[in-house]
Amino acid sequence: MRLAVALPRPWITVTPQPHNECVKPADLTESEQLLWKAFRGGEWVDLGSGAAGPPVIRAGVIAALLLGVAAAEPGGTAGIRLRGATVTGCLDLTAGSVAWPLVCDGCQFDTEIRFVDSTLRTVCILNSELPALDGTRLRLNGILDMTGSQVAGTVRLQQARVDGQLRLRGIFVGVAGTGAVAVLARGLSVDGEADCSGMEARGLVSFEGAAVAGTLNLAGAQILCPGERGLDLNHTTIGGTLASRGLAVDGGTRANNCRISVELFMRGARLDNPGGIAFLAGGLDVAGGAFLDQGFSARGEVMLIGARLAANLSVRKSTFDNPGGTAVTLERAIIGSLNAQGISCRGQMMMAGADVSGDVDLAGAVLETGDGKPALNAERSRIGSTLVLTNVKAVGEVNLRIIRVGGRLLLDGAELRDPFGMACRLSRAQVTADLFCVHMAAEGEVKLTGATIGAKVLLRGSVFTHRAGVAIHAGSLRAQEFLLEADVRIEGGVDFRHATIGVLHDDPATWPDRLYLDGLTYQALGPRLSADRRLGWLARDPGGHQPQPYEQLAAHYTAIGQPAQARTVLYAKERIQQKGKGPVSKAWSLLQDITVGYGYRPRRALGWLALLLIAGSIVFSVAPPPALQAGNAPHFNGVIYTLDLMLPVVNLGQKYSFNPGGAEQWLSYVLIAAGWTLATTVATGVARVLRRG
Repeated sequence: MRLAVALPRPWITVTPQPHNECVKPADLTESEQLLWKAFRGGEWVDLGSGAAGPPVIRAGVIAALLLGVAAAEPGGTAGIRLRGATVTGCLDLTAGSVAWPLVCDGCQFDTEIRFVDSTLRTVCILNSELPALDGTRLRLNGILDMTGSQVAGTVRLQQARVDGQLRLRGIFVGVAGTGAVAVLARGLSVDGEADCSGMEARGLVSFEGAAVAGTLNLAGAQILCPGERGLDLNHTTIGGTLASRGLAVDGGTRANNCRISVELFMRGARLDNPGGIAFLAGGLDVAGGAFLDQGFSARGEVMLIGARLAANLSVRKSTFDNPGGTAVTLERAIIGSLNAQGISCRGQMMMAGADVSGDVDLAGAVLETGDGKPALNAERSRIGSTLVLTNVKAVGEVNLRIIRVGGRLLLDGAELRDPFGMACRLSRAQVTADLFCVHMAAEGEVKLTGATIGAKVLLRGSVFTHRAGVAIHAGSLRAQEFLLEADVRIEGGVDFRHATIGVLHDDPATWPDRLYLDGLTYQALGPRLSADRRLGWLARDPGGHQPQPYEQLAAHYTAIGQPAQARTVLYAKERIQQKGKGPVSKAWSLLQDITVGYGYRPRRALGWLALLLIAGSIVFSVAPPPALQAGNAPHFNGVIYTLDLMLPVVNLGQKYSFNPGGAEQWLSYVLIAAGWTLATTVATGVARVLRRG
């Protein structure tokens, strides 16, 4: 059957097709006739004024024209360009092939538009209203533009291919409700840009597995899908930038294994999914910078586990809010540099195992957990350059255990408070350069056990408080220089056991009550204090008096040319060790102390010798003993006789020639015993000193 319609131009005959066989030329309304006529030259038909009668166009007429019911004018380009019309019926181009553009501006469609498996040129549905659009497996060469339109249902573009541009700019799509889907574009391929800026969606917007050769623009988009997945970019490949400045998603956002060739730009975006995951982007791969900053906020967890951000990640002045849980996770992420200046984080910030080749800057960050979990957990992470934690305010542990820092670690002005006891954990950390903690305040333990600091540890003007335990635990620490100059007296213990330090500098005014020094070794000690002052330093060890700290201090005084101070320290060590000995050993030790000061007070022996010599000389001079053999005895001399009695082994020819009796005899026994005792103790003390030397 052939169809014919009266038009101003000659008759046109076409072979009927399934899409247009119901279109009878005789039944065309005045508006449809106007459209039919304009189609051949691709001219605009504006029905908004109503001058051409009721602005109603049947969808079948549009389909028939697009599918070839009328040919283009010779030398011209056909196409539908319609404004202000009401389109009734289903515009169905399923499996059809269209060579002409379709442009509808300000139109109303009462039935879903269907482009399933169709091949189209440019399609523009602008500022229009429609129930839904199904473009599943659509193939379109040109532009698919729905700018400013309102879609009551779903825009479906699964497995569609657009060789040009996709524009959903300012579109209002979807109806709020459980499980609602606004845009379903899984597997979509766009050989150009996809512009969804200003879109308002009620329901899921999914670009899962999509490939966009250019920029995917979601700037200013608003997606409302509370408690459910709102935006899905899983496995999406973007050849340009993911531009989403000011994006607002009420629901979860997913970008697992998403690949972005240029930048991720989410400045000022707002992602809300309280109590759930606000942004899940495990394995995210961004070749350029990632900017979640300058007003970016997330309620719910932000997870970038294993993300690869080759350039930089900026979360500067952003807000992450997930109290009682993890606020932001960068575990095992690979990042060029991290700028987190001034962020606010309620919930844990996790960076365990992260690998950052440049700087990590959290200056001025506010980190708070309040549930006993670490506020910042960067355990086993690697930072190629400087780690900046200046002016950080943290409520909860700052865990930097086994971290590796290629430059400096700066904690200047930081306020670290952990009601559960651990303010900062740097156990077994490796810092290539300096650790600076100037004007830092720490409430809880600062743990440096086993850490290696390549240059200087500077704790100057800081306040350390941990009354119930150790305030600074630096056991087995290795550092070139350690300056402990707190602002006020340290409240809590300081533990340097088995630490190895090149230069140790402290401030006597802020020494803590408890100071653990056993095993500590140092090359230099400042400021230079007398041995008596430093002995007060050693006496603060609550673990008892160990010999090593005294020997180390004595070696220090010897090295700087103060042997007298060294002897004072070693003498104090011997006196302290005496307290733990048995009765016999203690008596012998006490005798050595009284007589020669354990060999470190040799003048005492001379004093005792002089005293006994004077006493004996006086007694024996007043009451000389009788000679053993009258006539054969030498001339008696009280001084020489007393000296001969006191000196063991030596014979001055007096003591064997005279025989005292009575009280003088007992005095001679005392002098002989005192001589042997003094000689033995002197020999013992000298031997001990020689061994120390």
